[in-house]
Amino acid sequence: MHNFIAGKGKTGQMAADLDMDVSGAEGWGDDAELQLDEDGYMDAQEGFSDEGMGKEEGGGWEVEEDLDLPPELDVPAGGAGRAEDGFFVPPTKGISPTQMWCNNSQLPVDHILAGSFETAMRLLHDQVGVVNFGPYKTLFMQTLSRGRTCYLGLPSLPCLRGHPQRNWKDCGAKQGLPAVGLRLSDLITRLQQCYQLTTAGRFEEAVERFRSILLSVPLLVVDNKQEIAEAQQLITICREYIVGLTMEIERKKLPKDTLEDQKRLCEMAAYFTHCNLQPVHMVLVLRTALNLFFKLRNFKTAAGFACRLLELGPNPTVAQQTRKILAACEKTPTDAHQLNYDPHNPFDLCAASFIPLYRGRPVEKCPLSGACYCPTYKGQLCRVTQVTEIGKDVIGLRVSPLQFR
Repeated sequence: MHNFIAGKGKTGQMAADLDMDVSGAEGWGDDAELQLDEDGYMDAQEGFSDEGMGKEEGGGWEVEEDLDLPPELDVPAGGAGRAEDGFFVPPTKGISPTQMWCNNSQLPVDHILAGSFETAMRLLHDQVGVVNFGPYKTLFMQTLSRGRTCYLGLPSLPCLRGHPQRNWKDCGAKQGLPAVGLRLSDLITRLQQCYQLTTAGRFEEAVERFRSILLSVPLLVVDNKQEIAEAQQLITICREYIVGLTMEIERKKLPKDTLEDQKRLCEMAAYFTHCNLQPVHMVLVLRTALNLFFKLRNFKTAAGFACRLLELGPNPTVAQQTRKILAACEKTPTDAHQLNYDPHNPFDLCAASFIPLYRGRPVEKCPLSGACYCPTYKGQLCRVTQVTEIGKDVIGLRVSPLQFR
């Protein structure tokens, strides 16, 4: 109790001391006194003056601009954001390798490898007249899969992607071109397999293989004029076999009941002998035509087939039989029936109707395969390629940078 009372006494003493008159203490200054009027409001004359606010009558706000700053603080005009002044500058967006491939090449395969299918299809359309890209879907996807590589940088991290380039030694930063996995030698190897299927009589499968090679030729990249010529020759070989084998498949489906049917069978067999085939296959084709014409008693034409067959040098058994047929034909060198076939008048074979287009008649051609058609088939889909438009005006096959110089 004593302590509490003592503390209370001290507090009261302090309060009493505050009630003393301190108006005469000059150290506190005039700010310690607040002058109020009779209504309890501050005297306006005791408030802030206009002079203290730096405000002149009718002058508005004034900002002091003439400041003396050290010269090292001066910032040159337009200097903000410059890397040499220590400011961050975001890097310029670069060009991806795939975009550079498209910029540097007009070959369809380079655009496919870059993943730009739209521009690749436009190039194929302008160069070789492709209008149906359905059969190209598989080739596009196979080609695209060869345009990237993946490799592991560090464990547990995503794979890194690479873009193989065929001119990596001298391409520099912006002249790269993609590495092409499909080569002309690969197609030639596949061509040998097609020959084997033809020899074995598997015509439908052989036609599909030949067509696959034909559609792959525009996706090549070759380096010299000789390879360009070989690529074009490969197209010609595939066309000849596709036209001939397709006609042979259709011939075997025709009926044999009437004389007109038999005449049509002989005509198609004769047309087949004018396709440019390998000697081993031409022997088989000529033997078929020789037998059919001999049965139809068209001995004169059959004798011509026999002579052509002997010139190819068949095996002894076939040669002996052919000589016997030739001797029988020479005894009666006449044709019993008139056919739409003249072996001495050059002609092109219509790949759709399988009728001869003799020299002088109008012909429409496929822009890729070169297959010939009657003018009535212009604008339709080519029967050989199944992707191009017959008679379309195009730039032409492009498989090498040399063709753009």
